[in-house]
Amino acid sequence: MVEFNALGPLEAAVDGRLVDLGTPKQRALLALLVSRVGQPVTVDLMLEALWAGHPPPSATTSLQAYVANLRKALEPQRAPRTPATVLRKCPQGYLVDSRVVDVDVHRFGEHARAGWQAWDRGDPREALIRFETGLALWRGQAYAEVAGATWLAPELARLDGLRLSVLEMRCAALLGVGAHEMAVAELEAFVQSHPLREYGCELLVLALYRAGRQADALEVLRSTQMRLAEELGIDPRPTLKQLEWEILNQAPTLDWQPPPAAPAVRGTDVSTAAPRVRTTEPPPAPVTDKEIFVGRDRELGQLADSLAAAADQGRVVTVSGEPGSGKTLLLRRFAEHAGVPVLSGTCPEHVDAPPLWLWEQVLRAASTCLPHCPVPEPVAELLRGATEELVCGTEMIGTTLRRFEAIVRYLSDASDTTPLVILLENLHRADLSSLRLLAHLAESVPTSRLLLVVSYRSDEAAPLAETLAALARAGMTRVELKGLSARETQTLASAVLGREVGRRTADALWSRTDGNPFFLRELIKLLTGEQHLDQADTAPVPVPVREVVLRRIARLPRTAAKLLSVAAIAGRSFDIEVVAEAAAVEIEAALEALETAIAAGLIGEDQQRLGWFRFTHALFAETLYETTGRLRRARLHRLIGAATDRAWTGSTERDAETARHRLPAAELTPAAAHFPAAGPAVVVAGAADARAAPESGRPGPPRSPHDP
Repeated sequence: MVEFNALGPLEAAVDGRLVDLGTPKQRALLALLVSRVGQPVTVDLMLEALWAGHPPPSATTSLQAYVANLRKALEPQRAPRTPATVLRKCPQGYLVDSRVVDVDVHRFGEHARAGWQAWDRGDPREALIRFETGLALWRGQAYAEVAGATWLAPELARLDGLRLSVLEMRCAALLGVGAHEMAVAELEAFVQSHPLREYGCELLVLALYRAGRQADALEVLRSTQMRLAEELGIDPRPTLKQLEWEILNQAPTLDWQPPPAAPAVRGTDVSTAAPRVRTTEPPPAPVTDKEIFVGRDRELGQLADSLAAAADQGRVVTVSGEPGSGKTLLLRRFAEHAGVPVLSGTCPEHVDAPPLWLWEQVLRAASTCLPHCPVPEPVAELLRGATEELVCGTEMIGTTLRRFEAIVRYLSDASDTTPLVILLENLHRADLSSLRLLAHLAESVPTSRLLLVVSYRSDEAAPLAETLAALARAGMTRVELKGLSARETQTLASAVLGREVGRRTADALWSRTDGNPFFLRELIKLLTGEQHLDQADTAPVPVPVREVVLRRIARLPRTAAKLLSVAAIAGRSFDIEVVAEAAAVEIEAALEALETAIAAGLIGEDQQRLGWFRFTHALFAETLYETTGRLRRARLHRLIGAATDRAWTGSTERDAETARHRLPAAELTPAAAHFPAAGPAVVVAGAADARAAPESGRPGPPRSPHDP
């Protein structure tokens, strides 16, 4: 029996001894085969995977050599010219025979299944043993050497999802045996790393309640509700709402009762041990799980390089991007693999935080992670809630400065023994005192071993100008998150859906979202059946996306919002003179209003055509189009058509060529490809090129099937 360990760097043991697996490509080949153990892997897939789609002429010869070398390592006692039994040839290619190997991935799944079965029959002690035994098999990132390979992404997503589910159930089992304080410590770290997993939040709330911390339990519930609303545009599931009601009413069902001495028969009510029970079988890959991580290799490399440099001299990194670009997930991924203490703080999105709330979280984490570092009295006062002097006027400036100095000294001194990461999220929502302390700390970062990482929304960066200037003086590295590439979009869609997604579907997803991870995930979730895979370009705008877009539009001045609503009827790209006339807005006022929309990241100026603008995402224009009434759409079609006619006929002979360049028919009104939910063609009265569309084959404007 050959043992393969893939829950970490790939290892192979023959007769209990680890064997040398050879070169990186040879190890990658074995990882591919082990990840599909018992299944044939074609030669074409091997070549595609090992050489990233560009195999050299000698690739087949190299592949045969890798197979021969692996066979020698895995079956050292095999006689010459006898058939291989571990890495076998088959008609379709090669396979690792599951009958003669043992893979830790399978053992982990077996322990997880046994743990779920023990939990279902009311035996939390046995469940805890099974879950912990399975988790002990993990030695790091699964298939660590090839974790970034696109062909492995679906399997990694499945394993990560199963591991997180087992971590949650281990904590549920801790609650089941009465280890409430231990469960609190485990769950606080888990929820901080995975705040969108509602079951983990539910368990933390229950653990806090049983540990006598009712106020903290309610705070976790409310912060979870706000995060789900802001980041996903959804309400928490009913069990969380029910749990809040039970805590407020101190329901007896929340109290812990010892489990029975012997396992209970199936069907026994074990809700008092841990009232939220999962299904018998471990869940498959969580196809809508927000934890699937794709791409961002360059950004992770920048963060890793900055952390390495901080071992000698402190560094500052800013991470910016539009809403939904994946800032939180990137920083969570970095924190999981940092290898040093990470002190995190985040600003709430929906309520105003008290002074220094951001830093209070960081300092609480420091006092927990660094017990060997004594906490200065000014810091201890802050942790006790003494922040009144920060808002009491100029007479308290001296006290505030001394407190700032004590905090800076405390964190800098703590980094003497080990580099520290200070992670501040949603800086655009930080209170003024927190920003001032951040600027003050930035001055001392170069003389410490701190890595200071802050994230903020690029469309809300204006209030941070002074703070960012202070960070820049400390030697700041900027990380700006753009959308995922088309290839990364394909990988993400395949991982979420649990099956291979074709390039055409991926291209359609990318063209509508420009790779924004939040938009992508929501659009992918609509493609739940085979019949939907070919509808990526015609699926309606997902409800969470529509709500987020409309919330961003609502923050604009009234004139800007009005202009964008009219522009959405004209298309993703639009001529501001045409749109302003159709909206009955003076051109100067229109240009001034558009500046606010540009600052909000909703549109951008076309650098090739003067006077033209473009929605940042097609989904922005689609949302505005879909939320405009049918009658108003028809009226705006006519107004835009008439304004376009005047733009053409009003051009002088000298400017005719320029006008024709500025008003192409395909840009005059949005093409069906831009607004895929549209129905049959509509003739826009008064629009010269739009009138020609049905006969000439040019795309007409978007429309509802019910538009006149």
